[in-house]
Amino acid sequence: MKRVLAGMLCMALLASAQAEDTPPTGAPTSAQTRDATETPAATSPALEVLPNRLGYAFEQPEILIRQRLFGLAHGLSLLAAACLDLPTYSQPIQDAYAAWHARQGKTIEVIVHDLAQYYFGPRAAEAQWPDLSRALNLGKSIEPALGEITLHAACASLPEAIMRPRYELDRMLTEGIDPVAGEAAAPTAVAPAPTFVRPAE
Repeated sequence: MKRVLAGMLCMALLASAQAEDTPPTGAPTSAQTRDATETPAATSPALEVLPNRLGYAFEQPEILIRQRLFGLAHGLSLLAAACLDLPTYSQPIQDAYAAWHARQGKTIEVIVHDLAQYYFGPRAAEAQWPDLSRALNLGKSIEPALGEITLHAACASLPEAIMRPRYELDRMLTEGIDPVAGEAAAPTAVAPAPTFVRPAE
Protein backbone atom coordinates (compact mmCIF):
# COMPACT_ATOMS: atom_id res chain seq x y z
CA MET A 1 0.00 0.00 0.00
CA LYS A 2 2.79 2.42 0.88
CA ARG A 3 4.54 1.86 -2.45
CA VAL A 4 1.30 2.48 -4.31
CA LEU A 5 0.72 5.75 -2.43
CA ALA A 6 4.32 6.83 -2.92
CA GLY A 7 3.93 6.10 -6.60
CA MET A 8 0.75 8.14 -6.74
CA LEU A 9 2.47 11.10 -5.11
CA CYS A 10 5.43 10.78 -7.46
CA MET A 11 3.10 10.61 -10.42
CA ALA A 12 1.38 13.77 -9.21
CA LEU A 13 4.76 15.47 -9.19
CA LEU A 14 5.52 14.26 -12.71
CA ALA A 15 2.11 14.63 -14.31
CA SER A 16 2.53 18.17 -15.53
CA ALA A 17 6.21 17.67 -16.38
CA GLN A 18 5.39 14.75 -18.65
CA ALA A 19 2.41 16.48 -20.28
CA GLU A 20 4.63 18.58 -22.55
CA ASP A 21 6.82 15.69 -23.72
CA THR A 22 4.30 12.84 -23.95
CA PRO A 23 1.66 12.60 -26.66
CA PRO A 24 -1.85 12.55 -25.21
CA THR A 25 -3.37 9.10 -24.90
CA GLY A 26 -6.75 7.92 -23.72
CA ALA A 27 -7.47 5.07 -21.39
CA PRO A 28 -7.08 1.73 -23.16
CA THR A 29 -10.26 0.07 -24.30
CA SER A 30 -11.04 -3.49 -23.29
CA ALA A 31 -10.04 -4.60 -26.80
CA GLN A 32 -6.67 -2.88 -26.48
CA THR A 33 -6.13 -4.48 -23.08
CA ARG A 34 -7.03 -7.90 -24.49
CA ASP A 35 -4.72 -7.41 -27.49
CA ALA A 36 -1.88 -6.37 -25.19
CA THR A 37 -2.18 -9.58 -23.21
CA GLU A 38 -2.37 -11.74 -26.31
CA THR A 39 0.40 -10.06 -28.30
CA PRO A 40 3.58 -8.83 -26.62
CA ALA A 41 4.02 -5.16 -27.42
CA ALA A 42 7.28 -3.82 -28.76
CA THR A 43 8.90 -1.98 -25.90
CA SER A 44 11.80 0.40 -25.79
CA PRO A 45 14.90 -0.80 -23.99
CA ALA A 46 15.23 0.33 -20.37
CA LEU A 47 16.61 3.81 -19.96
CA GLU A 48 20.34 3.81 -19.50
CA VAL A 49 22.12 6.66 -17.78
CA LEU A 50 24.57 8.39 -20.09
CA PRO A 51 28.22 7.38 -19.53
CA ASN A 52 29.87 9.09 -16.55
CA ARG A 53 26.56 10.55 -15.35
CA LEU A 54 25.56 8.07 -12.64
CA GLY A 55 25.31 9.58 -9.17
CA TYR A 56 25.88 13.17 -8.11
CA ALA A 57 27.56 15.85 -10.23
CA PHE A 58 29.77 17.45 -7.59
CA GLU A 59 31.79 19.19 -10.30
CA GLN A 60 28.65 20.85 -11.79
CA PRO A 61 26.94 23.06 -9.17
CA GLU A 62 23.89 23.78 -11.36
CA ILE A 63 23.17 20.07 -11.73
CA LEU A 64 24.11 19.22 -8.15
CA ILE A 65 21.52 21.67 -6.80
CA ARG A 66 18.85 20.09 -9.00
CA GLN A 67 19.89 16.63 -7.85
CA ARG A 68 19.66 17.61 -4.21
CA LEU A 69 16.31 19.37 -4.68
CA PHE A 70 14.98 16.29 -6.46
CA GLY A 71 16.16 14.17 -3.53
CA LEU A 72 14.33 16.50 -1.14
CA ALA A 73 11.11 16.25 -3.17
CA HIS A 74 11.54 12.47 -3.41
CA GLY A 75 11.96 12.08 0.35
CA LEU A 76 8.97 14.32 0.99
CA SER A 77 6.79 12.24 -1.33
CA LEU A 78 7.88 9.02 0.40
CA LEU A 79 7.12 10.47 3.84
CA ALA A 80 3.75 11.81 2.74
CA ALA A 81 2.85 8.41 1.24
CA ALA A 82 3.85 6.61 4.44
CA CYS A 83 1.78 9.05 6.51
CA LEU A 84 -1.32 8.42 4.42
CA ASP A 85 -1.45 4.93 5.92
CA LEU A 86 -1.97 6.47 9.37
CA PRO A 87 -5.61 7.67 9.63
CA THR A 88 -4.81 10.35 12.21
CA TYR A 89 -2.52 12.15 9.78
CA SER A 90 -3.97 11.23 6.41
CA GLN A 91 -6.19 14.26 5.73
CA PRO A 92 -3.83 16.94 7.14
CA ILE A 93 -0.97 15.44 5.11
CA GLN A 94 -3.04 15.35 1.92
CA ASP A 95 -4.06 18.98 2.38
CA ALA A 96 -0.55 20.19 3.23
CA TYR A 97 1.07 18.23 0.40
CA ALA A 98 -1.48 19.48 -2.15
CA ALA A 99 -0.90 23.10 -1.06
CA TRP A 100 2.89 22.64 -1.22
CA HIS A 101 2.70 20.99 -4.64
CA ALA A 102 0.50 23.80 -5.97
CA ARG A 103 3.33 26.22 -5.15
CA GLN A 104 6.27 24.02 -6.14
CA GLY A 105 4.91 22.08 -9.14
CA LYS A 106 6.45 24.31 -11.82
CA THR A 107 9.85 24.17 -10.14
CA ILE A 108 9.61 20.40 -9.91
CA GLU A 109 8.88 20.33 -13.65
CA VAL A 110 12.10 22.26 -14.32
CA ILE A 111 14.14 20.02 -12.03
CA VAL A 112 12.73 16.83 -13.58
CA HIS A 113 13.24 18.15 -17.12
CA ASP A 114 16.82 19.23 -16.48
CA LEU A 115 17.80 16.00 -14.73
CA ALA A 116 16.16 13.88 -17.41
CA GLN A 117 18.24 15.74 -20.02
CA TYR A 118 21.37 15.34 -17.94
CA TYR A 119 20.96 11.62 -17.26
CA PHE A 120 19.22 10.33 -20.37
CA GLY A 121 20.03 12.80 -23.17
CA PRO A 122 18.06 11.95 -26.32
CA ARG A 123 15.68 9.71 -24.34
CA ALA A 124 14.90 12.36 -21.73
CA ALA A 125 11.23 12.56 -22.72
CA GLU A 126 10.80 8.91 -21.70
CA ALA A 127 12.20 9.40 -18.21
CA GLN A 128 9.90 8.79 -15.27
CA TRP A 129 10.35 9.63 -11.60
CA PRO A 130 11.69 6.10 -10.80
CA ASP A 131 14.31 6.45 -13.56
CA LEU A 132 15.65 9.61 -11.92
CA SER A 133 15.54 8.16 -8.41
CA ARG A 134 17.42 5.10 -9.71
CA ALA A 135 20.05 7.32 -11.37
CA LEU A 136 20.53 9.07 -8.02
CA ASN A 137 20.39 5.80 -6.06
CA LEU A 138 17.54 7.09 -3.88
CA GLY A 139 15.64 4.77 -1.57
CA LYS A 140 12.11 3.46 -2.04
CA SER A 141 11.18 3.81 1.63
CA ILE A 142 11.40 6.72 4.05
CA GLU A 143 11.90 4.49 7.10
CA PRO A 144 15.73 4.23 6.92
CA ALA A 145 16.06 8.01 6.62
CA LEU A 146 14.01 8.68 9.76
CA GLY A 147 16.69 7.30 12.08
CA GLU A 148 15.51 7.67 15.67
CA ILE A 149 12.45 9.72 14.73
CA THR A 150 9.27 7.66 14.70
CA LEU A 151 7.00 7.72 11.69
CA HIS A 152 4.21 9.07 13.91
CA ALA A 153 6.38 11.99 15.03
CA ALA A 154 7.46 12.75 11.46
CA CYS A 155 3.86 12.64 10.22
CA ALA A 156 2.61 14.82 13.07
CA SER A 157 5.12 17.54 12.22
CA LEU A 158 4.93 17.32 8.41
CA PRO A 159 1.97 19.69 7.77
CA GLU A 160 3.80 22.49 9.58
CA ALA A 161 7.29 21.57 8.41
CA ILE A 162 6.35 21.47 4.72
CA MET A 163 5.55 25.20 4.89
CA ARG A 164 9.05 26.13 6.09
CA PRO A 165 11.82 27.59 3.89
CA ARG A 166 13.55 24.17 3.77
CA TYR A 167 10.91 23.02 1.29
CA GLU A 168 10.80 26.18 -0.87
CA LEU A 169 12.30 24.47 -3.90
CA ASP A 170 11.50 27.44 -6.14
CA ARG A 171 13.49 29.86 -3.99
CA MET A 172 16.42 27.50 -3.55
CA LEU A 173 16.63 26.82 -7.29
CA THR A 174 16.42 30.52 -8.16
CA GLU A 175 19.01 31.50 -5.54
CA GLY A 176 21.27 28.52 -6.23
CA ILE A 177 20.98 27.23 -2.67
CA ASP A 178 22.12 23.67 -2.06
CA PRO A 179 19.58 22.22 0.42
CA VAL A 180 22.24 19.96 1.92
CA ALA A 181 24.87 22.66 2.45
CA GLY A 182 22.26 25.32 3.20
CA GLU A 183 24.12 27.97 1.23
CA ALA A 184 24.40 29.28 -2.29
CA ALA A 185 27.08 27.90 -4.52
CA ALA A 186 29.99 30.24 -5.16
CA PRO A 187 28.90 32.69 -7.90
CA THR A 188 32.05 32.03 -9.92
CA ALA A 189 31.36 28.30 -9.86
CA VAL A 190 27.79 28.49 -11.13
CA ALA A 191 27.19 28.81 -14.83
CA PRO A 192 23.87 27.95 -16.45
CA ALA A 193 24.12 24.74 -18.43
CA PRO A 194 23.32 25.65 -22.05
CA THR A 195 21.19 22.59 -22.76
CA PHE A 196 18.77 23.13 -19.90
CA VAL A 197 15.67 25.28 -20.28
CA ARG A 198 14.33 27.40 -17.44
CA PRO A 199 10.80 28.78 -17.53
CA ALA A 200 10.27 32.51 -17.68
CA GLU A 201 9.84 33.98 -14.21
